Amino acid sequence: MTSRLPLALPVSVFRDDEPVIQSHPVLEGACPPIFGNTGYWDLNGIVRKAPNLAAAGFRVIFRELDPQWNLLAREMAMIWFNPRHPAVLARGLHPPPDPVAPHTVSQRIGRLRALHAYGVSRQLPPWVGDWSDDDFKTYIEHRCQQGQAASAAGHVHVIKTLHRFRGTLANSGLTRDPWPDTSTNAVVDHPTVPELKTPAIRPETWFPLVHAAWAYINDFGPDILRALDYWHRLQAEARPLSTAEADTPLHRLARRSQQHGPRAPAHGKLAVNWQLLTFLVGFESRKMAFFTKQNRAGLARRATAERLVAEGRIRTSLIDGLREVTRPDDSRDPWHDSLQPRELAVERPCSRRTLPSASRSPKTLSRRHPARPSTCHTRVKVSRNQPGTGGLTWRGVVINHRHGTGARPVARR
Repeated sequence: MTSRLPLALPVSVFRDDEPVIQSHPVLEGACPPIFGNTGYWDLNGIVRKAPNLAAAGFRVIFRELDPQWNLLAREMAMIWFNPRHPAVLARGLHPPPDPVAPHTVSQRIGRLRALHAYGVSRQLPPWVGDWSDDDFKTYIEHRCQQGQAASAAGHVHVIKTLHRFRGTLANSGLTRDPWPDTSTNAVVDHPTVPELKTPAIRPETWFPLVHAAWAYINDFGPDILRALDYWHRLQAEARPLSTAEADTPLHRLARRSQQHGPRAPAHGKLAVNWQLLTFLVGFESRKMAFFTKQNRAGLARRATAERLVAEGRIRTSLIDGLREVTRPDDSRDPWHDSLQPRELAVERPCSRRTLPSASRSPKTLSRRHPARPSTCHTRVKVSRNQPGTGGLTWRGVVINHRHGTGARPVARR
């Protein structure tokens, strides 16, 4: 009995002895596999691999494929690796110029192996070019049942590539596209851009937000930068002094405060911000030893400051002349009630990332009536709610105004 010899394979446009990596940068001293390797192409140690990628993803495996499918898989991988190969361009095929990543090629060849296994299990014609369009559509339906549509889209891409590469493949691939004029994602009903789940922000909400954001930058930003510069200057000019040397600037500060006349006292409980007052005196000490309670001199200095507070000779911020805003009751006062170093730590990043935390017109915002958060994701950090919540500085003496908690949106014009 005579047995039939297998038919000779068509000649590929690629030589068996040419390296498969010609477009990727090759590591120094590496020897890439050649096209004639029919078992697998191991690219570990050949091209750079990101640490988060598995070594198995850099192996392109051709086992379990009969000779015709094996040559098909190697040719497709060779085109993906070298899209500007002279033989590819000579056949009129012009794929995207950038080579495909090794782990992506490995996945695509894995899908081609799955297609071959499906044909064997369903006793379809041995060569993929002899399959009908319904065979491919049934296969994709099978893949959709096995997993998500996004995964099945990868299999559709490989099948469409069999038609796209047909002029370069030795066995001609597919003569027709099973889904002509239909994108890969449309075949599996998987849109490229998923439906937006976040509802659109209505103009009556969005426009006041933008208005408030620019008011924060244009109106309040200069005050923030001016206070920040002054605070940096106080820190830079402060120097180690003996307590006796620091008494002179303290008395000078107290006399200067008295010359400005009385000011309206703040509402709520007042407490001197001793650390900031120490910097105003020019005394460099973060331990507040200048106003210590442990000796008579320190207690006397505290008494001097507290006397100014009792007389109303105080100020609420590092700097004077903060921009005034109109409140809902038509009153006008500074936009911030306590622009001190702690508050600057909040307001400075706010002015950089501004979208103010408000869903209403800036004219209606008030520090006494915090705005409800809108449907938009706001990024402004806020500190406290009530007037005079944070640390306060007034003329001559820096104080902390402890009066309630909660979120304090900044008032706008």
